[in-house]
Amino acid sequence: MFRIITLSLVLFAVGCSHPLEIAGVGDIRSSTTNNDCALEDQPCANYVVGDYHVTYVADPRPGWVFIGWEGCGEQFPQCSLDVPAGIVRQFAGKAVPPLRAVFTPSTVEPEITVATDWSPSAATLTVEVTFTDFLPGRVQLFPLGLSGDWVEEDSEAPFVFTLDVTQIAPGMHTLRVVADDGVEAISDTATIAVSGCNGRHDLCARRYDDVRYATTHNAMSNAANGWIGPNQSWDVPTQLAMGVRGLMLDTYRAGDLNLLGLVQVPGVDPDSTYLCHSVCALGKQPLADGLAEIRTFLEQNPGAVVTLILESYISHALTAAAFDAAGLTPYAYAHSGGAWPTLGEMVEGGSRLVVLQDVAVNPAYPWLMNVWTHAFETHFSAAVPEDFSCADNRGAPGNDLFIFNHFLTEVFGSPALAEQVNHNPLLQDRVVECELFHGAKANFVTVDFVDIGDALITIDTLN
Repeated sequence: MFRIITLSLVLFAVGCSHPLEIAGVGDIRSSTTNNDCALEDQPCANYVVGDYHVTYVADPRPGWVFIGWEGCGEQFPQCSLDVPAGIVRQFAGKAVPPLRAVFTPSTVEPEITVATDWSPSAATLTVEVTFTDFLPGRVQLFPLGLSGDWVEEDSEAPFVFTLDVTQIAPGMHTLRVVADDGVEAISDTATIAVSGCNGRHDLCARRYDDVRYATTHNAMSNAANGWIGPNQSWDVPTQLAMGVRGLMLDTYRAGDLNLLGLVQVPGVDPDSTYLCHSVCALGKQPLADGLAEIRTFLEQNPGAVVTLILESYISHALTAAAFDAAGLTPYAYAHSGGAWPTLGEMVEGGSRLVVLQDVAVNPAYPWLMNVWTHAFETHFSAAVPEDFSCADNRGAPGNDLFIFNHFLTEVFGSPALAEQVNHNPLLQDRVVECELFHGAKANFVTVDFVDIGDALITIDTLN
């Protein structure tokens, strides 16, 4: 207790107190968040130590509006203070006059509504602010909240702001709107999602074939869902959430025979389709259910571009039916030749899913593309690291897309084997070596147990 009291006295000795008070019903928000004052807590002591650089915004509660500051000169609707530490020390141990936010009841309940529109090709985020029961003469937008110096202002309706989205990191952000008519002011925040193309703004301008994608071998075969001898630890939704953008999946028909001569999935409609790895008894998931997980991810991540590489043992019609049942077909992209689109163009066009499979093309399903028409690969049968080679296997070198297989093969998946090869410098050095060998980017860097080692960070670094 003595140490706590002593510390408090030291702080008071080098700083001063600038109390915050509220008249009416509202709160005081600050750019530091450390200087906030809630209605229930006021008057707030607000001790100041060091530089006193802060912007205050008055936040009226429903049924109230803000009408001004007492103790902040003529500033309205914000109160900004920039007092150097030297002056703060001159008032050490003293309480300066309080800053008071004054609110008054309103006969209406004004509301602020924020709508956003992201353009990946233009690298802009358009923010439109509308009002109910309030006619502002000025609207100020703080794209990154009060903590930064970025402020946009508009004094004429419609209140539309065009922001350089590259200045806002992809993710969830809280922006603040402050509006006033010269006499009264209202304020509110909005949570906005700022998307990048596969998590980065710079990738939006890159062609699909000019980007690398972390890819999981036998993605459906995972320990989280209890598969026997899995190739991955994470389930597919987790793989996608962690940054995987290429999924190798195997599709089977329930009524067909497995390697042991037994029906893959007995007791169901033989035309039912499943994700399995050779023998469905070792692990399975209805194909439509697995595809629905991918559709959910695409819905929740509007900047994501995902590729499926299917080892298919079912017909085009059964594959398409599962995609339809999962609601995934509208996302599928059909490449008609020529240059691939940029990721930004794919996002804007709504076709953010590339589906490649190892069976001949059926013209009725142009989005079910043949993988070896568009891609080539390195060998996938390495037993030890020394077996790795840049030599091509299936597909013609010179095809647009490069599948870079980087995993060791046993009967079942093995975290121990992944530990041998998923770390740098081996992984990154080998990617660079084979890219130089083929004169092409390793678009799909394919690994077992993507949670082990450096695959995700390596892809981000190389991109």
